[in-house]
Amino acid sequence: MLPDDFFSFCTSLPVAELRAIGALSRVKHYAEGELVYSPGDQSDEFFIINRGLVEIVPGPAAPGGSVALCRGNIFGETGAFTRTERDQTARACAMLSLQCFKAKDFPELARRVPSFVLFLCENIAGRLIQARAIAAGCELSGSLANFDLITVYQTIIRSLRTGTLFINDERGETISEFYFDNGTPRWGRFQHLLGEEAFWELFIQPRKAWTFTFSRERPANVDFKEHKTITRGAEEMLIQAIQMRDEFEGLQESLSNGGKLKRQQLNFAWPEGEAESLRPVAEEIWQIVYNEPMSLIDLYGRCNVCALRIYHAVAEMLRAGLFAMTTPEKVDQTEDANSRSQEPIPLAPYVAPIAGAQPKSPPQISLLAG
Repeated sequence: MLPDDFFSFCTSLPVAELRAIGALSRVKHYAEGELVYSPGDQSDEFFIINRGLVEIVPGPAAPGGSVALCRGNIFGETGAFTRTERDQTARACAMLSLQCFKAKDFPELARRVPSFVLFLCENIAGRLIQARAIAAGCELSGSLANFDLITVYQTIIRSLRTGTLFINDERGETISEFYFDNGTPRWGRFQHLLGEEAFWELFIQPRKAWTFTFSRERPANVDFKEHKTITRGAEEMLIQAIQMRDEFEGLQESLSNGGKLKRQQLNFAWPEGEAESLRPVAEEIWQIVYNEPMSLIDLYGRCNVCALRIYHAVAEMLRAGLFAMTTPEKVDQTEDANSRSQEPIPLAPYVAPIAGAQPKSPPQISLLAG
């Protein structure tokens, strides 16, 4: 089976085939709110999303509801292959970059990159399987290797379901619970995070080995008036989550070098002009890392916010000279033998959904500047 992500698929291609895809396609950019196509337009090309988010809205005569598509998703291929007019609206929900393939070039593309045809067929078949399962009213359950998390979420909100989406890890342990009321997310937990921070983290780093089930049960021992209820709209939450996921991928590449954060200043001072919304996160990180170097993985397990906000704050603190990122070799030379022998803190260990459960706040540092 070929990779189901277009960019993973491209990395498996020989150079000559990769160049053929580049020669037989072009990149187009759209501003937020700009239309890619509308009902009645001619279908002469199909698209793969390089960056951004697309909302697909059925036309007046077309069945179904709107869906959001993100990086790596394919759309517009049905009309392009059948040469029929568009019956949907495709609109950019954010700054958008598309890889565009003309229908007239498809025979040459199939000749020069045969595996690309198989890649398209497997993706279309996968979407058909999901659509049939949903249309048949099947109970929502399965593996994220077969069902995209975005598709699962959109199915819940479009069908106005009430109940809880449970996510289990590779060991079968429940690592996440999200409660929906009439299709709207109201409360959530992901590992040690609660509320909206849990929602962002789930969408930032889902793993295909995880499984999901949707049940009419409510999460046990949760007081929805007390424990960080979600107040944003369902569509707004999804669009922001996808944008944050794309942003996180870029930050992760620039910061994840395997080293540890090490304090470089005596007192905390937030740089003028930087986002004040990140300051509380930065102060929390400063307190945790003040006395000992720490990796980003260990830091995530001890903070009350999603990984993206941690990475944003750390990036600013590195630029301000508050921290330095040590190399793995340097950490080994500077830490004593006892520190090296200790096992690292596991990445966000499983936390049972107990009412009122909150991660313990790190000790306050008296040297923190006001």
